[in-house]
Amino acid sequence: MKKRIHKVLVEPIKDVSSPIVEIEQTGQLSGFLLLNALFLTLLLANIPLSGTAYIQFWSSPLMPELGHITALDIINKGLMTLFMLEIGLDLKKEFVYGELQTYKRANLPLIAAIGGLVIPIFVFCFFNQKQSNYAGWIIPTTTDIAFSLGILKLLGNKVPNFIKVFFVALVIIDDLLAISLLVAFYLPTVASLKIVLILLSVLALLGLKYFKTTHIIPYFLVGAFIWWNMVQAGLPPALSGIFTALSIPINRIEELKRWLYMPVNYLIVPLFVFANVAVTINVESLEFLQESHVTGVLIGLLLGKPLGILMATWLAVRLNIAQLPTNINWVHILGMGILAGTGVTMAIFVTEHSYLRTEVKDFIKIGVIIASLTSGIFSALIFIKTSSIANLFHWSIPRLFARNVRS
Repeated sequence: MKKRIHKVLVEPIKDVSSPIVEIEQTGQLSGFLLLNALFLTLLLANIPLSGTAYIQFWSSPLMPELGHITALDIINKGLMTLFMLEIGLDLKKEFVYGELQTYKRANLPLIAAIGGLVIPIFVFCFFNQKQSNYAGWIIPTTTDIAFSLGILKLLGNKVPNFIKVFFVALVIIDDLLAISLLVAFYLPTVASLKIVLILLSVLALLGLKYFKTTHIIPYFLVGAFIWWNMVQAGLPPALSGIFTALSIPINRIEELKRWLYMPVNYLIVPLFVFANVAVTINVESLEFLQESHVTGVLIGLLLGKPLGILMATWLAVRLNIAQLPTNINWVHILGMGILAGTGVTMAIFVTEHSYLRTEVKDFIKIGVIIASLTSGIFSALIFIKTSSIANLFHWSIPRLFARNVRS
């Protein structure tokens, strides 16, 4: 009887679950979930009869008596804070005893992020100089951490660990710079008192670290205060997770990462995709891509980001102020630069503060999503074919990219 039950019930479950378990062990399951969520949400949002209802669900108040709190708010402002917390914990570990523990490797993401900030701004302004339409100049400077990391996880061992760590640090710096520009140049839309409270709270986190506070509760309390003030200031509150993570004692990191891994990768990130990529794509929106501000964002993300990151990294290595490991070549940097063109939520957030007309915002969002999907596809192809492309690089322009590096 037991054998029959095993054959009828247990074996079919094993047949279904075994491939999933194998993918999970490679670390690629979260990437597969994100990719499937991406295509499924675009499909649901563009079904003729029910697509509008699906889109409205995410942005409609869940309980009117509690105010205008939507599912999109809960995901982007609440749950994604845990995602940022996990990313920050990974980054701190790499700074303390990982890939970024030396000075020349640690400053490389900062230099690359500056390059990835400056060149997209020039690209956007170039396409908008005739119309003098510069309102969205910050938009192409952003990168979406969730989407880009999902693609890296999907690629698995095709991407060296240093590139993954380098990219995480670059994207965090990238987005913090973009937010700083937003606060500086769009200050009337942001509560200045809240900014002061946020800065004081960050100093409080540094104080906890300085006095070697080992209990994590004080860190989370200050982090929650930062989160609340970022909500009130109209800034992406999920970034408070980064500040909190970087201050937490190193001996508590592994414990927190084990607690965060499954809910973040298998629930929060897919929900993030479902909520944020629910947009309608039609002929009218594709025609609007020819408008200068949409073109500036599109080209800024597709070409400006990789060009800026590649140029800044190359210059830093050539001037000997930064260093790449011996197993990393320039094709890896190019692939990472292209991947940085995945803007999505950060670009959409800046769009909301840059333009007043809803129609313009919607068309720019379409441009951002097209640029992000294109960047993701091309970066994946480059990482898969790195060796072949690297041989072409060294054959065609060997002197330009030659360098003497030590691990």
